Amino acid sequence: MKLIGRVILAMLMMLSAVGSGAAEKKLALVVGNATYVNALPLDNTVNDANDVCAALRKLDFEVLCKTNLATKREFKDAIFEFSGRINDQTIALFYYAGHGVQIDGLNYLVPTAAAMRTKSDIEDESVQINYLMNELDGRRAALNIFVLDACRNNPFINPIRGYAPALGLASQLYAPSNSIIAMSTGLGQLSLDGTGRNGTFTKNLLKFLPTPRQPIEDMFKAASGGTSVEARSLGHRQDPQVTTSYAGKFCLAGCSDNRLANDAELNAKAAQLDKLQAAIAQTRAKHDELAEQTAALLKKQAELDKLRSSVEQAQSGKGRDSVQQKNAVASVNAELSASTAKLAEMESMKAALLQKQLELSKILDTLAVQQAGIDDRNKEIRMRKLEVPAEDKKKQLNILPVF
Repeated sequence: MKLIGRVILAMLMMLSAVGSGAAEKKLALVVGNATYVNALPLDNTVNDANDVCAALRKLDFEVLCKTNLATKREFKDAIFEFSGRINDQTIALFYYAGHGVQIDGLNYLVPTAAAMRTKSDIEDESVQINYLMNELDGRRAALNIFVLDACRNNPFINPIRGYAPALGLASQLYAPSNSIIAMSTGLGQLSLDGTGRNGTFTKNLLKFLPTPRQPIEDMFKAASGGTSVEARSLGHRQDPQVTTSYAGKFCLAGCSDNRLANDAELNAKAAQLDKLQAAIAQTRAKHDELAEQTAALLKKQAELDKLRSSVEQAQSGKGRDSVQQKNAVASVNAELSASTAKLAEMESMKAALLQKQLELSKILDTLAVQQAGIDDRNKEIRMRKLEVPAEDKKKQLNILPVF
């Protein structure tokens, strides 16, 4: 019984244990603009933003998810909220899907209600990316990640006075230290809006975001490779650009090799299951032993009842009370009383053992479910491999330095 109690206590402690450890502070601002008033609307940018928000939350990011920011003020307010939460321990990620333009080598993100009559309108009513960079530069984040899925098409409905639009954003020469900048396409190229729910670049980004143990630079290379291949299959060219000034190692889905931890966890679970099954077997054996003892006691009690009945009949037939007969009756009654008490004790023990067996069986079921979950996670990790098309393994991406 003591062994069973110790096993139950160990099982309950294991089930209630929660892993400790400080989590990284990961913060993201995700913006998707689609319903433009003075520019061509976009089909998938809000889908892209919402799907990136969901993916980042699964990776333990705190996410500020914004869609269809109408004015420069709204856009800057979102950036202000975002940058205000960043410190030197933060992994900061900014994602944008929507119209973006370059003017005189400077890049602008376009709110949905921005005027588009003149070059000055764009400069006055759009958000210059350098504004975002400057805000984050002062926060000294541990890592800044910028993902710009812009230039889906020529946004302008009418010609812009004083401005000849150019496809693609300019190379972003200004960025905070410890930054990685991923642009969905190269200079002079369109960022395809995709044939399904997501734009081509974001579709591939979402595919590789959750890959465990994959450094972020490799993740962007894989997404870029997939984007280029898909664009060529659609008869276009789209070559994402990635620049970095970050010398550390960071994996969005974690860099640690969880396979060893999962193997150790599986072994521990298996050992605990073996102990629990042994305890259940002991309980059942004890229950069977008690059942045999109970049957023997019931038989003995029946014999004592028969003996007492015989003695009482003998007393009644002879009409006298001898000391010997009284003693015999008292002895039978005492043995019968002891037998009844023992029987009650054993019934109580049987009930307790049945309760323990029920508790152990429930814990066994819970552990079996947990083990099945671990098996599923291991299977998912084994199957989630980085698959870059062979055609793109030979392709050298154009990686630009950040000054």
